[in-house]
Amino acid sequence: MKQFFRLLPSAAFVLFLHGAAFSQVTITAGDLTNYFGAGNSWFSYRSTDTAIMNVGAASNSSSQTWAMPTLTFVDTTRTDNVLPASTPYSSNFPGATYAQVQIFSEGPASVYYYAYYKLSNDTLWVIGAAQHEVGTVGGHAVDTVIIIKKAQVAFVIPMQVGESMTSGPDTIYSEGNDVEVNTGSSKFDSYGSLTLPNGTFGALRVSGTTITNIYLSGSLVNTLPSYNISWLTESGNQLEVEVDTNASGSVKVRSITLITVGATPATLVKASAQMPEKFVLAQNYPNPFNPSTQIEFSIPKDGYVTLKVYDMLGREVATLVNGELTASSYSITWNASNSASGVYLYKLDAGNYSVTKKMVLMK
Repeated sequence: MKQFFRLLPSAAFVLFLHGAAFSQVTITAGDLTNYFGAGNSWFSYRSTDTAIMNVGAASNSSSQTWAMPTLTFVDTTRTDNVLPASTPYSSNFPGATYAQVQIFSEGPASVYYYAYYKLSNDTLWVIGAAQHEVGTVGGHAVDTVIIIKKAQVAFVIPMQVGESMTSGPDTIYSEGNDVEVNTGSSKFDSYGSLTLPNGTFGALRVSGTTITNIYLSGSLVNTLPSYNISWLTESGNQLEVEVDTNASGSVKVRSITLITVGATPATLVKASAQMPEKFVLAQNYPNPFNPSTQIEFSIPKDGYVTLKVYDMLGREVATLVNGELTASSYSITWNASNSASGVYLYKLDAGNYSVTKKMVLMK
């Protein structure tokens, strides 16, 4: 049985347990905006190159410096931070304060994966996930939604040197009685500065061990350990490397994953395969919004289309669409992270059709 759900990436999401701690780098509740704030995205880059990297050592008394080696990345994915209310399954997760969506293809099928989080006091909880698969699988049309409601701790805030973590046991493969089960343990063991391609950031180092137990027909046949070192930064950027042992200093690293955080690109998405009957510019949603909002429109015939945002003085703030489009319904998200609070106008021009509506950015 294929496992679709991966509630959390291994480098960042684990169960945090409080312990004695002393740290000059601390990740606070305020830093969660860098990790999960709507309008930003996680850009994940993966490389299977091997390289030598000074990974440092466990130390809670002195700052260290780390630098990611130069690598060639072969795999890239994007995860968007969105407002829970802007997702189609928010009613299943009342109280969610953050949400993420990842869209990917599996052959002729498209998969829309949503994860939901809730910040409560000093704890960030994962409260569930939803997956919508639509398209063709094995020659058959599919349109299925799977919803998981399972609360677990993602972060205990603040994160600092000395805290320990556990994860699992998680079944990562299942077919009949044949399963692989992961359990993990990790610890924030040092602090310092981490240099990545997009800058240098205050960081916490996390040393982790994962034990994979392999069962065949219910009997344990093998136990495989794996080791990783991760860095979490105050900015939300993350780095994870695989190592052969829990070594320190300059060691060979492999299977390297880099996550950078940046503004979500405006992506035009066809919202419907049906031919619309007339031109429509819908009211943006949510409204008021902070910092991103979704705008939908329909055009009943092919043509040149522009969708622009203006301030109340008539100055152009953003161009969201500018080009030839086929007749369809569309959706696009405007990220207003760099704009001031206030009333804005968005205007759709398509052939002889032109309409303008207002929206409110409230920071």
